[in-house]
Amino acid sequence: MATPNRVLNKLLIYIAAIAVALVIMFPLYTLFLMSVISRAQLFSKPFNWIPVTASLKNYIEVLKPEHPVPVFQGIINSFIVSIWAAALSMLLASLAAYALARLRFPYKAHILTSLLSFYMLPAMLFLIPIFIIMKYLNLLDTYLSLVLPYSVWITPFATLILKSFFETIPPSIEEAAWIDGCSKISALRRVIMPLAIPGLVATFIYAFILSWNEFLTPLIMTNRTVMITTALGRYRSTYDIEIGQMSAAGIYSILPVIILTLVFQRYIVKGIVEGAIKG
Repeated sequence: MATPNRVLNKLLIYIAAIAVALVIMFPLYTLFLMSVISRAQLFSKPFNWIPVTASLKNYIEVLKPEHPVPVFQGIINSFIVSIWAAALSMLLASLAAYALARLRFPYKAHILTSLLSFYMLPAMLFLIPIFIIMKYLNLLDTYLSLVLPYSVWITPFATLILKSFFETIPPSIEEAAWIDGCSKISALRRVIMPLAIPGLVATFIYAFILSWNEFLTPLIMTNRTVMITTALGRYRSTYDIEIGQMSAAGIYSILPVIILTLVFQRYIVKGIVEGAIKG
């Protein structure tokens, strides 16, 4: 039988969880509200948080072909760049993380410290030399000009995360695969990788979101409208700011990430829990 103190503790936990959820959801609600209300309601005083009338006009307007900012094209570009950047980062990070988790070699601790230090450095330190390299290779305004820098930013983070997941897998499982005739690469591909799927999926989604939200890199590396990403959508004219259309485009830009997170929620939670308990 639950004691009054235990019931009170559970009640306080639920209240705190609801309060945190409301704080997190409030910006999203504000963004959605600004996308469906009229300009008169938007600038009314006092502001009405429950709209009198609502319309999906802004959502239709931003998807029209004649719209000055190609929202749909931006979403497609972000998908292409984010998927390729996350995939390339995972390929490099998985090999590096496996080496750091399993192999013994000199200066291993220094390499881990360097990875962490690199991830903490601001991206602006590297953008100018990367821009010069991309210009020299004639890669500006291409997908590669975004995929390669994104991978550079993400790989240290993904390596540190995956290292902790690989360390949760008992070495005895890998040793048994060696006895059965597997090489190190074969054991990594056939044994370690399948066991680390929750961690791989969780890290891939984190990498995808980091790529999706990147603003500074496409701002410098791209100039053509056809290469615009969701982070670069611009709705400001000489005389006015289309707040309603900006908000509608913002909702469009976060929907793919929300859907992706909901679809792979089981893997994300499993990966976080396993990494936290065993790591």
